[in-house]
Amino acid sequence: MSNKSDHSSFWDNVQPGQVTTILMDMLTDTLTYVKDTKGRYVHINQAFIKTLGVKKSDIVGKTDIDLFGRELAKHYIADDQSVIISAKPIVEKSELVTYRPGIVKWYLTTKIPLYDMDNKVVGLAGLSRPSSAHQKSELSGPMSSLSKAVEYIYENKHQMISVDIVAAASGLSISTLERGFKKHFNSSPGKFITQVKVSTACELLAEPSYSIAEVCDALGYSDPVVFTRIFKREMKITPSAYRKNLSQYK
Repeated sequence: MSNKSDHSSFWDNVQPGQVTTILMDMLTDTLTYVKDTKGRYVHINQAFIKTLGVKKSDIVGKTDIDLFGRELAKHYIADDQSVIISAKPIVEKSELVTYRPGIVKWYLTTKIPLYDMDNKVVGLAGLSRPSSAHQKSELSGPMSSLSKAVEYIYENKHQMISVDIVAAASGLSISTLERGFKKHFNSSPGKFITQVKVSTACELLAEPSYSIAEVCDALGYSDPVVFTRIFKREMKITPSAYRKNLSQYK
């Protein structure tokens, strides 16, 4: 009698790679990919290809630096190396994914290490799905007040707004608002406000007609130094360096 369990025997008879690649391509709104230890893309799904707007052959074998420029790729690479070196996953990290000028969107990214037959890390697999917190939608029931809060933030992103103002506009106490954002969006209201402003800044920076000072002013920041500090904290790059990197796509 075989010592192997039924499910183990099943996987021994399955052709490698089928489940991973087929299911990846079925995730139409989720970016999935596999990289080796040198950061080179080994596999990407159709959603990834569609987002970049290029052929698969233009991506596989390339690194984030090749695709996005050194400055924009820095934080992607740092996370990759963390997963590969520590062999520990990164789960649902909120990050602003930027591929082409004006195309910016908040995603929740998960990365896990991949092992060879000797249990050595040989790369990683990643999955990035759109953050539900950053999508304006009509919610009902207990979520309706949070929907009002999200809507208010988007509609007033060009002004300086505070958590207490958002709470009042949505008919919630500050503590209830904070609990709701933490529970449903895994974010604080204050961080969400910042993220909405930063994503808008990325879109404006993609337009050469706007100076950085004008972008700062358009988002309600009275001090360019404060704007630059907040932008760099979220994007790991200054607004001017971000704009310079975008020029490669023109």
